[in-house]
Amino acid sequence: MRSVLLLIGFLIPIVAIAQSSFVIRGYGKRLKDGEKIFLSYKLPSGFIDDSTVVSKGYFEFKGSMKGFARGYICRNDNPKYAEFLRDRFEVYVEPGIAILKSADTLNNSIISGTILNNDNAILIKKLKPIEIQKRSLKDIDQFSTEELKDTSLVNKTKAKSLALSKESALIELDFINQHPNSYVSLYNLLRISKSRNLLSKVETAFSKLNGTLRELPEGIEIKRRIVESKKIQIGMQSIDFEQPTPTGNMIKLSAYKGKYLLIDFWASWCLPCREENPNVIAAYNTFKNMNFTVLSISIDVLADKAKWLQAIKDDQLPWTQVSDLKKENTAAKIYGVTTIPSNVMIDPTGKVIAKDLKGKELIDFLSKTLSAN
Repeated sequence: MRSVLLLIGFLIPIVAIAQSSFVIRGYGKRLKDGEKIFLSYKLPSGFIDDSTVVSKGYFEFKGSMKGFARGYICRNDNPKYAEFLRDRFEVYVEPGIAILKSADTLNNSIISGTILNNDNAILIKKLKPIEIQKRSLKDIDQFSTEELKDTSLVNKTKAKSLALSKESALIELDFINQHPNSYVSLYNLLRISKSRNLLSKVETAFSKLNGTLRELPEGIEIKRRIVESKKIQIGMQSIDFEQPTPTGNMIKLSAYKGKYLLIDFWASWCLPCREENPNVIAAYNTFKNMNFTVLSISIDVLADKAKWLQAIKDDQLPWTQVSDLKKENTAAKIYGVTTIPSNVMIDPTGKVIAKDLKGKELIDFLSKTLSAN
């Protein structure tokens, strides 16, 4: 839903050759003369930003580089300063001539002409029905004050967004399995690997990737996430740890034995975590009298302690909060947390019974589990 500015991917160091030229040409019936078009991508030396102006419904970028990189083109909004990119299109900057055609906006462009952009065009076509539905959802960040007060509307919007994201991920995994030699597959698999609930499917897809792709930095990171995710599995006994509250009181996980406990990993700077907090609060308030509670572990560092404390206050989190405020939180490392928000549910015996329950899934799981006890 949100137009994220950091859409630039990693440098793609598959081919270490001499400088090669690239051309990106864009045509659009509704592109107006004088409109500014921006191109941004990342090289080892840093971000490269370029711009041009539409003339007779046409724009063009030219350049040269070693290898290729992922970037994006946007219309009118300068990515250096804009909070949202209202009209953008992701591209691979690579040797050859890439042609971008649009009947209306950049968002609906069709790209062709170079290897990776051709691969990406196949994926874009598969995802188009989902993307149309995503764009029909209003971004919660753009909700009015009155809309934000409508809890039902907010929850429905979040649930719909989450369902569409899951559907997209499954389509992307199918593409990856069918295109094991494409960097487009590796790039998308890296993003999907942030979802611990999909890591078994990620592992299967990763095993099918070309060996060269698996040895790239992105591939190594995917492998790390897979390995880390296996540290704590459903059915395993939870591993004890001890961390301080904001006031310095040491809290042990084992002190919660006899209760159903949600171990919640988050951080003050993590927007998805902050957006998930109301759902955790709802679960806590609904089931706190049914032998259930929450223990939150922040991966904020010492320099951000004040922000952590303010976030606890602002989000009105009533349960115990702990953090060792280290660069690598000890508990997060024990539990193989590679992305947040993340959580682990343990039963009164300390056994792991669920992982990464969000939104309605959390409420449904607790309702079913606690009503049976």
